[in-house]
Amino acid sequence: MKTFSSAKLPGMTLMEVVVALGVIAFTVPIILSATGAATSSKSSAEADTRSAWLAKEAQRQIIASWDDGENSAISTDLDFPDFGSKAAPNILLYDIEGEFIAEGDSSDLTASSATDGAAYIVTFYGESHTPPNLTGSSDTLSYLHVKILHPAKAVPDLRKVYSYNILSPKGGVL
Repeated sequence: MKTFSSAKLPGMTLMEVVVALGVIAFTVPIILSATGAATSSKSSAEADTRSAWLAKEAQRQIIASWDDGENSAISTDLDFPDFGSKAAPNILLYDIEGEFIAEGDSSDLTASSATDGAAYIVTFYGESHTPPNLTGSSDTLSYLHVKILHPAKAVPDLRKVYSYNILSPKGGVL
């Protein structure tokens, strides 16, 4: 009868298995957390980029409203250069792709937006501004205060706020 010695059998010892499981148990959570952080970072970067684009889009909508209002998503007439206020800004709602959805109201600022598909809340108002080196009335600019709030469906305290201040002449070109 042939006998086998345990020292010559192929395979792993119990200690090697325990060490391998320990390494796996240690590395898998690190890899998974890194993946989650990368996804969060990507979402934040997309929101940062989209907010800058939406600020320019708000300026375009405001200038269109000053011109004739026909090509603007803003239904109210905006007076050049002063309109709205910090306490009562104009509000526009955009989806995740940056497409205009609807005009908003103050309830969108005080609670989670109830508008379907809203991802970004754009608030804006304008103040008269005359550069110190210019004195003519035709040199008056509108100092546009634009804020982008994201995500629109979050409660106000959890939204990220992007603030932009834009000097704009009535025609839109400096």
